[in-house]
Formats: sequence, structure tokens, C-alpha cells
Amino acid sequence: MTTFPTSAASSAPRAGRSAWRNIDSFNFVALLVVGGITLLLLATLARVVQLQVAPSPELKNEMSPRVTSREDLPLRGDILDRRGRLLASTMFSRRVVIDPTVFKQHETLDGAIVALAQAAGLPEGEVTKRIKDAIAENDRREAIAKAWPATRDAWIAELKAKKEARDAAEAIARGEVVATPVPGAGAAEIEGPDEVGTRALAKANEALAQAQEQSQPVKQAYAVPPLGKDDPFALTKTEYADEKAILAGETPPSEIAKELEKKLEDVQPPKPIRYLPIGDVLTDAQVDAVRALTAKGKRPEGALAQLSGIILERVPVREFVAGDEIAGVVGKVGFGHVGLMGAEYRLEKDLQGQAGQIAYMRDRSGRPLWIEQGSIIEPRNGQNVRLSIDLELQRIAYEEVMKQVEFMNAAGGRLVMANPQTGEILALVDIVRDVPGALDFPWSPVDEKGRAINDGRDLFKPGIRYNVLAGDDRRKIHPALARNRNVEDVYEPGSTFKPFVWSVITELGRAKMNETFDTEGGRWFAPDGRYLEDVTKRDTMTWPLVLVNSSNIGMVKAGQRLSHDEMHRLVTRFGFGTKTNIGLPGETAGIVTPLSRWKGYTQISVSYGHEVAVTPVQMVRAYSAFARTGELAGTLPTLRLTAVESDEAPPVTYRVLPPGVAKVTRETLVGVAQVIEDRWMKKETPEGGWRYTMFGKSGTAKIPLGAAPTGMRAPRGTKGYYENQFISSFIAGAPVENPQIVLIAIIDDPGTAEGRARAERYGSAAAGPVARRVLERSLTYLGVPASPRTEKPE
Repeated sequence: MTTFPTSAASSAPRAGRSAWRNIDSFNFVALLVVGGITLLLLATLARVVQLQVAPSPELKNEMSPRVTSREDLPLRGDILDRRGRLLASTMFSRRVVIDPTVFKQHETLDGAIVALAQAAGLPEGEVTKRIKDAIAENDRREAIAKAWPATRDAWIAELKAKKEARDAAEAIARGEVVATPVPGAGAAEIEGPDEVGTRALAKANEALAQAQEQSQPVKQAYAVPPLGKDDPFALTKTEYADEKAILAGETPPSEIAKELEKKLEDVQPPKPIRYLPIGDVLTDAQVDAVRALTAKGKRPEGALAQLSGIILERVPVREFVAGDEIAGVVGKVGFGHVGLMGAEYRLEKDLQGQAGQIAYMRDRSGRPLWIEQGSIIEPRNGQNVRLSIDLELQRIAYEEVMKQVEFMNAAGGRLVMANPQTGEILALVDIVRDVPGALDFPWSPVDEKGRAINDGRDLFKPGIRYNVLAGDDRRKIHPALARNRNVEDVYEPGSTFKPFVWSVITELGRAKMNETFDTEGGRWFAPDGRYLEDVTKRDTMTWPLVLVNSSNIGMVKAGQRLSHDEMHRLVTRFGFGTKTNIGLPGETAGIVTPLSRWKGYTQISVSYGHEVAVTPVQMVRAYSAFARTGELAGTLPTLRLTAVESDEAPPVTYRVLPPGVAKVTRETLVGVAQVIEDRWMKKETPEGGWRYTMFGKSGTAKIPLGAAPTGMRAPRGTKGYYENQFISSFIAGAPVENPQIVLIAIIDDPGTAEGRARAERYGSAAAGPVARRVLERSLTYLGVPASPRTEKPE
């Protein structure tokens, strides 16, 4: 029997068991590795989920989507005159915007600033200050952020101080009195004492002081509504305030408001300024020069390296191509290409258009990769708008008013021209002039109880010429920003109001055309004891001559035949006391004494055009009732600032007079116009006479002092009016047989001059010639047939 060694027989099983042990160890290690990797991946996934779902505040500030959307701006619609002539249009240009956090990294910062300023055509000093101020502000914000949250209270105090200063400035702009100082703010501890709150408070108080200084009470003759929520210049529009702050390198008010609304623990450290516009729009040459500074590639020896942190932002630019004479009508656009004033403001919905959008995927550096289908939305451009204004008629009116204002040494002049048949406004002129030597009115101060500290007798001098027009600082900035006095400022119409009273008395049969009135030789005491005096003094006048000669006595006597209710309804039926809604911002409704306070004194005053305050556009609307023909005779038109389209239905109107009475009134007013031509324009009468027969009415009214500024009162001895200063006006239409134009011409405060009689400053002499010349030139331009010739009796 064969036997094997014991050692050899037992070695094989041992080797197998060792191999399995090695395999088990490998598997165990592998499982550990796989498990570890799995756990690591799960932890990474959990971290990614946590970062996506609940990122830290610091990460939130750095996160941005991989898809970028950019607004594609629309073209704002053009504004044209009634004949299609361009008044305002939009083009796109570029302006320089820098990121101060990137721009400051240039090795030679001063050299980079100088190169940028020269390329953009900007003053080096201004650019240097703006950029370095922004960099310094970013350094300050970075210091605040590093010490956060220890600096949080001081930062919040700074934001509150700025907001309170801005709120105070808004209140001042609205005409409210602001006496409470801005509350203080504590200092912050940022790597040593840094007076963050104190510095902010100083800036806020300085801004408040400037706002108060610029909003001192205005000495004015007319009541001007304070700025309100509907006024485009009220400091309540977020976009304008934000733009102003951005240009100054400060935190926009909208961001301040958002931060202050948060809970204390949610307020974040201030972000650095990364968007800083530098200067206005650039020319094409300047754009090329700035692009050369930022272009890649080899540069000339000695030249600066490629500049970074510069963006050429594409911005819309509104080009106003018409002259200053129509700037106040067209208006102006502001930040965001949004209408600020005039037609630009009122026609915003039509002009603005709708922005488009382009969305694209970008890489980590922000460079575009691709655009998905459907990611482009085309912008919708604004509509072109045709105004009712005729550029040539506007030029004619402006030229004639300016000539008369200078000739009369007047404080200003206005003119409103309309087509009475369609209600279209054809021209709107508003001129203000600084009067040499005129003084501010010497209001007397009062104490806390309203008692006069000084009665002002030693200051007030009746013979002195005072400034009578309300201040308008916007006009000095740009004519398009001016307050439009044709719709915003009221005045007493005086005798130009008499045709409305005369026509209603005639309609009601309270006076007959052949009736003779005792006009008392031109001097008379009214029933309330008031002394009245006529310019044309006659013992008697027929009812038509009462209007032609503008007899105060005759009008008051006839006015006593109406009840108080009838006289009040007479005023309101012609539209006084209600806005015309012409389409310009800031329009006022005028002032009409309510029936509840209508007394005998009011009845007498209104009879000859006093104790009622109107606007020029209201007068033109009312006077059009006499000028309309056919079925429209005796009705009021709806005034409009946009041109009537050929297929447009006529606007709804309402009747104020029977057609026959309207026609009789118009024909009676021809006699007034003839007096103007024969007495004041004899030398100007063309050979063969004027082409068009005019009908019209003059008016002269004293200028009221208006409300005294806060803490003041009128000096003793004053009677509520400036003693020797007037509003002289003339309202007219032509040609009388088929009127195509109605207008009112106003000369504000015509001045005295050596050899000039007082009567030469009245409406007939001061404003009548303007109306006559403008009508003659305008109707000729429009191609209206001349009036039939009538031989004057010798």
C-alpha cells in the first residue's frame, strides 16, 4: 500500500482557504471604497441640493442664472405737427458705463481715467472725481461688510437718514412746510471709529437744506396748484430718483426702501457699486475711441494696456428738432425714455411702445453660447402722433407775441389759437420775460399769533413796478420744462367776459337790441355803493353799443335783471369752473364763486368780468360758441391737441346758445374790432384794408396780489391788487362770415414808458394789435378766401 507524506496532503486545502481569505479582503476593501465614494457622492449631492434650496446669504449675492435675458428697446413714436412736419424723434446712441470694482484694478488708475475721459470727450477732473468717489464708496461698503453684523445698526441708521431727507424734500416740493430736522444716526465701529451714520446725516441734512432753499415761498399773482401725485415733477417717481442716485454713485431710493422693509436679521451688507454711468451720450467718433481702449490685440508702444470694466451702453435719445417756440407744447422725456412734460407726457401710452426681449445661454464668463428657438420677442415700436399744432402758425404767433412783449416792456405774453369748427389747438404760445428794475413785492412779516410785526407802510410804494408772475425755475433749465400758463395759471378776464353775459341776457329777452340804457355819463355808483367808470363816457347807449363800447355801467344794470341763479348758471354753462381736458398736464379748472356764497357784490362783479378766474384755453373754448356756423352755431367744441383724422367722427358737443343769438353776438363784436383798427392800428392798416373781417373783444384787469407767503401779510394800504399793473387781453375770431380761427392774445403787465398814456396799456392797444396781425398772417397762410369788401361811409 502506497502512502503519501502527511505535509503534502494537507497543504492544498490550506492554500485554497488563503486565496478565499484574500478575495474576501479585496471585496471588503472594495465595498468600503464603493461605500465611501457613494457616501461622498450622496454628501456632495446633499450639499448641491442644500446650496440650491437654501443657499447662504453670501452665496445668494453671487448666484445668477445661466440664462441671460436682455431687453430689446423699442423706438419711441415720432411727434409730428398737423401737416406731418417732424417735431421730435428717437435715435439710439451709446454712453459710457463703468464697473468701479473692475476698473480700479488697472495698474495706472489715473492714466486709465485720463484715457477714458479724453476718448469720451469729458472733463478729466469730473471723470476722476466720479470714479474715485465711487471707488472710495465701495471701499467703505467693503469695510462695513467685513465687520458685519457689528456695523448693521449704523448702516440701517444711514439708510433711514437718507430716506427721511428725501421724504422731507418731497414734502417741500409739494408745498408743505418741513421744520423737523432729520434725526441723528449713531457712529459705527469699523476697524476703528468710522462715522458712517454721522457722515450720512450730514449729507442728508445738506440735501434737505438745499431743497428748502430752492423752495422758498413764491411771490405770485396767481394761484398755482402745488406739486402733487399727478405732477410729473413731483419727486415721487422711483425711476427718476433712482437714476439721480445712480449717477451720484449712491444707493437708489428703491433699494433703500426695500432694505428698510426687511426684518433686522434679514438686512444684508451693502453691495458695491457696479454700475456707474459716466457722462452723456457719445458721438460716433467718441464711441470708436472708447472701443479702441477696450479692444484686444497688440497695442502701440507706450500705449495703455487694454482697459477693462467699461461698457458702451445702448440708450435711446430723444431728438427735439423744432424750435424753442414749440418746446413747451411738445414737452420732454426723462429717465427710461418716459414723457415728463407736454405732449410727451400726455401721449405716453401711444408713444412709448413695448420692449422686446432676447434670452440666451451663456458660459461661466458670461459670453453667449446659443439662443433657443422662441427666445426672441420683437419690440413693438411706439405709434407716431400728429398734433393739432401747425408749426408755421406757432412760429407766426410766437413772433408776433414776442415783438409786442418787447415793445410794451411787458412781463410776458400768451396766445392760444384754435379752429372753432373742429376744436383743434393750432398754436400755444407762452413767453416770460425778466422786467428790468421790477422789485419783489414787500410782504410784511407777522408774529406767531398772526399779528403784523411791521405794517409795511414804509416798504410799500404804489408807484413801484413789482414782479407779478409766479416764479418758474424749470423754464430757466429748458423751455420744454416750463409751466404752461395757458392751462395752469388763471386770471380775471375783465371785459373779454362781457360777450358771454351780453349774449345770455339777449337770449333771455332781458334786454332788447333797440333798447337804450342810461349810462350816467360814464360815472355811477352801483347798488352796493361801488364806484364804476366807463372808458367811453356817454349819457346813453343802445344795448349793442353797451357791448361795443364796453360799458361797465350798462352791463351791471342789465346784469341786475338776472337772478343770482341765472348769473351763476350763465358762467358755468360756458365751461368756466371745469377743465377743458385739452391734454396737457397741470390744467386747472379756474375759480367760480359757488352759488351758496353768491351775493349781490358777486352779481355786480361778474357782470363786467370780475370775481371769476379763467384760463386762456377756457376762454377760447367758450368764445368758439360765437364762431361756429351751421348746426354747430352756439355750441362748445371739445378742445384737442391731436389732429383730427379725415375719417374721424365729430366730437360730442353741447349747446350754450341758440344759433341766432350766437350769430348776433358775433356780428356785434365786429364793431369792437373796427375801433381797434381805426384807433390803434391806423398806421399798420394795409392799402385797401385788412383782408379778413375780425370780430373781437378787449379786456383789461388789475392783477391780484394773491395769497401771502407763510408768515407774511399784505402791507397796510394795499387793496388786494397791484395798483398800476394789468393783464391786457384781446379775444378774436375771423373771418366773420365763416370763422376759421379763434384766438386770445394776452400781454402780462405791459409797462409804462415816457409819453405812453395809460390807455395804451389797456387790452385794445396792448393786445389788440397782436390778435389782428396774427389773424391776418395765419388766415393768409391757410389760404382762406378774403372777406367781402364793404365800403365805409364817409
